[in-house]
Amino acid sequence: MERNEVVALLGRNGSGKTTLVKSAACLRRGKVRVRVEGQEFCVDPDYSKLSAVLQEPSTQILAPTCREEVHLISLFHPVREEIPLRLMGPYYDVEFQRLSDGYKKRFSISTVLASSPLYLILDEPFANLDEEGISLVKSSIPKGTLLTEHRVREVRGLVDRVYLLREGIVEVDRDRLWDEDFLRAEGLRGFSVPESRGKPGEEVLKVGWLRIREGEALCLVGPNGSGKTTALKRLAGRAYLVFQEPDLQFFHETVREEVGDREALDLFGLRGKEDLSPYLLSHGEKMRVLMASAFSSGRKVVALDEPSVGMDGQFLLSLYRMVDLMREERRGVIIATHDRDLMGLCDTVISLSRSSGPELVKG
Repeated sequence: MERNEVVALLGRNGSGKTTLVKSAACLRRGKVRVRVEGQEFCVDPDYSKLSAVLQEPSTQILAPTCREEVHLISLFHPVREEIPLRLMGPYYDVEFQRLSDGYKKRFSISTVLASSPLYLILDEPFANLDEEGISLVKSSIPKGTLLTEHRVREVRGLVDRVYLLREGIVEVDRDRLWDEDFLRAEGLRGFSVPESRGKPGEEVLKVGWLRIREGEALCLVGPNGSGKTTALKRLAGRAYLVFQEPDLQFFHETVREEVGDREALDLFGLRGKEDLSPYLLSHGEKMRVLMASAFSSGRKVVALDEPSVGMDGQFLLSLYRMVDLMREERRGVIIATHDRDLMGLCDTVISLSRSSGPELVKG
């Protein structure tokens, strides 16, 4: 990668993108060798030359607020405070633990960008972000950036070159990112998905303003911080809930024990991984295990918080199939999402905002 370009690294769940990123940032040992300006980087890492933003924001945070984090960084590097000020807006002084998942992601990205490293690696930078956040982050990504991302639509006009991680790494023509046959064949997202509709029946669950009917796919949309995750938390004990941090939601030693159902394993492409610990899987594969567990639970209502984070093209199709099967079983699904690829699933759409109550958009 040259200093004057942005490069994308794409691949299926489990292909090794995050492993490569962590190895490049000297966070795990492996066969990846990184040279920055002709020098072996991990011999004496200088993170003013190469820095990275990982998938889990909480792993990179040292101070309670973004302002304090920027001040801490300024003790070691020159900083450009205008970047986090712009990305965080009114949440610049809000404690990290009180932020929505989207603003936590903005926090980690903006504080690394503030230190202006020569080269930057971003692992799934658009995950959890709303449209405003995606636009702000896109406009802030500097040249000299390598990024991994499943949302192919968001990188098409952003990157100069593209690599695909299969059994090895191959460079592909950027124009292939508009080729739906290529995307499907490689398990990447960005292809068109037919709309999936149900025929909702009787109400099966009502909590406050939130109600779900038999065979219904209900989508909660809205900007980061509007209360989608909070709404789902109110369903605790009354629905099967899947949130965004998979490592906090495993209870068994193997994938087989977590899922407990052969059909669900097949549906989410988990055959061959049954005897592995779920903690050893990639983030996207962990989400597959959680989705499969939700499907096999038999619960009348399943609620999913940003299920498409880390989702490749194959997983997207599996989620659509899962919702169709649950409709046949007259079960309800609630999905909190920013992802346009999931809108084709929704029988009902409720929009939340930071300043007003829920508004029925569709259904």
